[in-house]
Amino acid sequence: MTVLSRIHKSAALLAGVALVAGLAACTGAHSTTASSHGPTTLRMAATATGPFTDQLNPFLQATMSAAGYSVSVMYEPLMMVDYANSTTTPWLAKKSSWNSSGTELTIDLHPGVKWSDGTPLTADDVAFTFGLMQKYKALNFNGLPLASATATDPTTVTVDFTRPAFQTLWYLTMPVQKKQWSTVADPVTFANTAPIGTGPYALKSFTPQAITYQKNPHYWRAASPKIDTVQYLSFDSESSMDAAIEGKQVDWIASSNTNPATITATSPKTLGSYTANLGVSIYLIPNDTTGPTADKAVRKAISQAIDRSAIAAASLGPGATPTKNVTGLDGSPSLIASKYKKQTFGNGSAATAKATLKAAGYKAGSDGYLVSPQGAPLAITLTVPASATYGDWTRTATLLAGQLKAAGIKLETKTESVAAWRDDTAKGNFQLTMRASGGTGNVYDAVSRIVTQPPTPIGGSALLNWERYTNPAASGLLHSMSASQTGSAAYTKAIAGLQDLLVEDVPVIPLGYAAAVGIWRTDTFTGWPSASSPYALPVASKPNVAQILATVSAAG
Repeated sequence: MTVLSRIHKSAALLAGVALVAGLAACTGAHSTTASSHGPTTLRMAATATGPFTDQLNPFLQATMSAAGYSVSVMYEPLMMVDYANSTTTPWLAKKSSWNSSGTELTIDLHPGVKWSDGTPLTADDVAFTFGLMQKYKALNFNGLPLASATATDPTTVTVDFTRPAFQTLWYLTMPVQKKQWSTVADPVTFANTAPIGTGPYALKSFTPQAITYQKNPHYWRAASPKIDTVQYLSFDSESSMDAAIEGKQVDWIASSNTNPATITATSPKTLGSYTANLGVSIYLIPNDTTGPTADKAVRKAISQAIDRSAIAAASLGPGATPTKNVTGLDGSPSLIASKYKKQTFGNGSAATAKATLKAAGYKAGSDGYLVSPQGAPLAITLTVPASATYGDWTRTATLLAGQLKAAGIKLETKTESVAAWRDDTAKGNFQLTMRASGGTGNVYDAVSRIVTQPPTPIGGSALLNWERYTNPAASGLLHSMSASQTGSAAYTKAIAGLQDLLVEDVPVIPLGYAAAVGIWRTDTFTGWPSASSPYALPVASKPNVAQILATVSAAG
């Protein structure tokens, strides 16, 4: 728990109790006491988003966030990802196979899958979904190079790609029903207020304070949920979420700022938690095109000066770990090139950073900071979002300023709204910022997000390569990696070449890895993930929430 959370803990508890009591009054929810809310209603909060927006479009990240990520209980992926171990499990897709060139994918669907309206999921639905993603770029969040998709029989789909696509994230695709979506005028703006999915739950009611789902009577998996109703509750802050779970107003929360031990210690017999590897990297994103960080020597010096262990321990959230290997590929040690296997960042060295800058022509200024060969002060502005959700990044900025000062680099912090920060990052309107990336369990995806070529010009809105890193060699290496099966000689050679770019050019600066933290009440429900049974990430914002809801049951 942060210092601020401790200061406001009493006030937050009152606010949390008032909020959820209000929910019960205005939504017709069960009583908020543990004994009377009923063992078949599970109340949860995936994140502190504030009041929900009635937008349940499963294609769009922004609308998913606005609805508390609750669409994950209604829509399912073709394959379920184990994010902690970077593996996949067949889900809606029973199996898949590629042609030899990686340009054609055959997907065999599980038979017997039904939509929540009782009609069968067919290959036509899946082919239609890929067709929507091909037609509307905004729906193709994972950038699949789609050419066409065809249903060859009721349970078989053939997807053709414009280039080899072995390493793409096709399996994260969540099918939508053709009958419903084929009549939608604009699927990019479609609110989808009457959703039809294949997941374990279907929408029952919506208010800005609570989204309630009831068990899908047509759910196809044998491991059908034991809980009749789940309810996503809205909160304005993590401190109010913490207070609500301590006050028995919610059964399950995810946390990004609070040390779970601080919460569970208040009632160890009725509260539990689990922290798991989320597979998400947190980076400093320098502007590689303009400003002080366009100089590779400056980027390298910043990286050399940072004490990542101190940053991770103090400011990247509970369970966060520092990036250790210089490639940033700690999560895939078998893929790290032999020459980099023993190269680590260490705890930061101001002396090494200064030496790098002095070798590039930087000199000491009168105020203790360095100046460039052109005589400009080495001063950099770090832009971070002004939001309680990103409070750990504000703390990171403070720590970084001290570490970089010792290396002769002046770091100033600029805060702006989350919307403005996202827009400025996409358009290249920053000198240095922070972003989280990855979390897909796919190394190609993680690296391509950094070095995809060509970069979007400053002012254009970039989905990848926010830093505007330019190196034509990256294109060939990414193409070779995408065109190769994982583990093949060509794949290994390509990822080794990409590591050279990441280490030598420092397009981005890895800091650490975020963790997934779940906190829950063990006196109301049991069967939660744990270190001894790590069957799913302990958060309600990922598709594997379905695995958790199919496993937990009422206590007692």
